[in-house]
Amino acid sequence: MTTARIMIVEDEGLVADDLTACIRGFGYEVVGVADTVAAARQLAEATKPDLALLDIQLKGEADGIHLAHDLRKQQIGFVYLTAHSDTRTLERAQVTEPLGYVLKPFGARDMLPVLQTALYRHTSEKQLRSMERWLSTTLRSIGDGVLVTDLEGRVTFANRVAENILGMTRHEIVGREFADVLQLLEPDGTTADIDVAARAIRQKATVVIEPGTDLQRRDGTRIGIDDCAAPVFADDGLVTGAVVVFRDVTERRGVERKRREADMRMLEAEKMESIAVLASGLAHDLGNVLMAILGNVALCRHAGTDGTEQPLREVESGARAAVELCRRMLTGVGSAPLVATPVEIGPVLDQCARRERALAGDSVEFHVRLEHPDLRVQGDELQLKQVVANLLRNAAEAVAGRRGHVVLRAGALRLPNRVLHDEGTTADLAPGDYVWIEVNDDGPGIPADVKARLFEPRFTTKATGHGLGLANVHAIVRRHHGSITVESEPGLGSLFRIFLPAAPDPAGTPPEGSSTENHTGTILVVDDDSVVRQVTARLLATRKWRCVEADSGAAALDLLASGVKVDGLVLDMQMPGRSGAETLREIRKTRPTLPVVLVSGLGTTPPDEDDPYTTCLTKPFLVEELLAALRRVRG
Repeated sequence: MTTARIMIVEDEGLVADDLTACIRGFGYEVVGVADTVAAARQLAEATKPDLALLDIQLKGEADGIHLAHDLRKQQIGFVYLTAHSDTRTLERAQVTEPLGYVLKPFGARDMLPVLQTALYRHTSEKQLRSMERWLSTTLRSIGDGVLVTDLEGRVTFANRVAENILGMTRHEIVGREFADVLQLLEPDGTTADIDVAARAIRQKATVVIEPGTDLQRRDGTRIGIDDCAAPVFADDGLVTGAVVVFRDVTERRGVERKRREADMRMLEAEKMESIAVLASGLAHDLGNVLMAILGNVALCRHAGTDGTEQPLREVESGARAAVELCRRMLTGVGSAPLVATPVEIGPVLDQCARRERALAGDSVEFHVRLEHPDLRVQGDELQLKQVVANLLRNAAEAVAGRRGHVVLRAGALRLPNRVLHDEGTTADLAPGDYVWIEVNDDGPGIPADVKARLFEPRFTTKATGHGLGLANVHAIVRRHHGSITVESEPGLGSLFRIFLPAAPDPAGTPPEGSSTENHTGTILVVDDDSVVRQVTARLLATRKWRCVEADSGAAALDLLASGVKVDGLVLDMQMPGRSGAETLREIRKTRPTLPVVLVSGLGTTPPDEDDPYTTCLTKPFLVEELLAALRRVRG
């Protein structure tokens, strides 16, 4: 063991010599002797002794008790040497917490036990202080908030993280009741009757708060926390208090919430994708069936059988209703083909307004205003109705519960220059003629953070909403090469504005069937469904066209390679093996100007939209629609 090092502070030379000899005789080291407070301070600073033998009465104004305060700050233990035992001196000495007393005169037998006891106590206290510093440093350094309470529930310790989370200083925390410091709230905002420290002490076990519990900070703000408390046991097994560890989990909860929302969106997307695949398959198969029904109806009507006109008309009407049902089903899952035709906007707005007026009730007034009576757009009438109806329904809901107004307006606009993407604009607009449609309400308006996310899939502010309405509106407008903007401020209502390409002037369009009959020739009909293929060929035959049939893309390529002369091609897109798009690419290598009509039950676009000799048609179609498509690609 290391030899203890002792400093002697004594102003009487003979006594100092006796002490030196005595201490050395015990096997300890004497680092030096000082006879004044000033000299003792310098000696202590230079030698850092383990213990000081300190005479209370010293030369000068300062006595040994003054020196004792300095030694304690330097963590040097001391034992008083004194011949004075009056009450006042002892009271002053006790305040400094000495390790012992040696009364003068003293002998070796009196000195040794005092020194041994003092050195043992000093070593133990140093170890305890070191452990306390280590524990305090550890508690202050960890990333969680830590509070320690006594048995009565008063806080006795708080680390810096706890101060930051609570928004209070250590002086404001220590000494207060734990329940007053850690104020917990239920998920619904009510005060939680939870004192985890008291519960841990009572149950003598670790206690964890329920997930979702929040903490109300001193400034009134609310944050999410995780919290657990454990009892503190003394050596005899009795509980002396509790230690509570807690952390701010607001950010983590936000990340978890976003992850759950993302998982829900992915799950919903997978469901929608599955439904879309199912609906697309059903629509494709049903489209082929309806194609056969409508085609055969047209053939029967062309034959002119007496007494069959009315029944055939009813069959045709039912088939057309089934076609509309297919398109509505595809529209509902976002897979509807875009059937672009000239659409008059006035009737569309009137129909949508009448329907939404009936649904909204008398509290909402609808106003429809057209700045021009002949507004026409090039688009899909069913999908455009869906867009207008959705915006009107949202506007009506915004003013529900009070007297409100929804104004539906439309007009024409010519853009001389391209309008580039800008804030609030969803698409660039090329120069040309457009029809604009506005839906304006005088409701409470839309907050900026909500407005920024309006068109995101799965985003909704409605308790029962699914967040697909405005996302579908956005997608439909984009498919129509249009743009949608929104203007809104809290308290000032909302204005949604749509721009759609105007339809071309009908005066420049040749009448149906005006010249097709004079351009007969040979058409190659390619479809894997034999009924649809045969009906299409027979319909064309009624208009003086000769037809050649092929049941696959490979068979069509073989026919063309064999030298068969054709004036046009009706090509199904969905075929097993080589698809319609792959067949078309092969044909274009040798026949770049062959007129081709691509047909599909799901709707499609040409692989090359700049190809003037290719157009598209959605099944089921009428013979007039097929002839019109052939006119477009034959010029």
